[in-house]
Amino acid sequence: MKLYVAIFDDARLLPHFLRHYARFGVSEFHIAAPEDLADYINEKSRGFSVKQYNKYDVAETVTGAVGAVTAMRMATQNPDEWVIIVDLDEFVEFELPVQYWTERTDATARNVVRGIMYDRLAADGQLKAFDDNSDLPSLYPVRSRMRKELMGTVDFKGVLVKGHLQSNVSHHKFHNERPLKNVALEISHYKWMENGLDRVKQAYDMAVAQEMDWAWMYKRVLDHYDQHGRFAWETFGGELVGSKGT
Repeated sequence: MKLYVAIFDDARLLPHFLRHYARFGVSEFHIAAPEDLADYINEKSRGFSVKQYNKYDVAETVTGAVGAVTAMRMATQNPDEWVIIVDLDEFVEFELPVQYWTERTDATARNVVRGIMYDRLAADGQLKAFDDNSDLPSLYPVRSRMRKELMGTVDFKGVLVKGHLQSNVSHHKFHNERPLKNVALEISHYKWMENGLDRVKQAYDMAVAQEMDWAWMYKRVLDHYDQHGRFAWETFGGELVGSKGT
């Protein structure tokens, strides 16, 4: 099983990411990243089958563009092949090997399996540091549909995709998609690390500069944190679950 991901300027989650997906049957990782991260990615991916691509514009991924991942897929994905498409901070909780989901979806003549993003937060709502050996579910034990309830935006996306389906709305939707019915896998979204707000501010500034319609959703996060001095997860449906669902 191939997996495709683009990394802009921070690859520190990579060791966790590789271990997580290898557990569920990913055997080949395709990573678009800038040249300055190449040595770090090579070091952290020893023991895994990783192919790097350093020629694509990965800065566009900050505001949801998918050009780098699409280019990798078109070059290396077979027309009827199942692959995983995720961001570095998105950990799909498959529970069962990926092959189970592809076979189940094939049996119903569907071509996409969706996931729903559950943002993982620290219990005190603060931004926490982590390292290669951190237990992420314990460090961020709160689960919340923050994108939907606070940001007011779409929180589902296609994570398993068959063939060369083209993006319609980022990776939230694809042209000619036929999602598996009545199934939405859980995606643990580990975005709110110590530099989480810096990355949102960066995305907000880029969206404003490019006059993107959805800049407001980033501002909602910044305004919320300014108001409360923390992520007040109890105000947007968060629940303390520890390692549940991971």
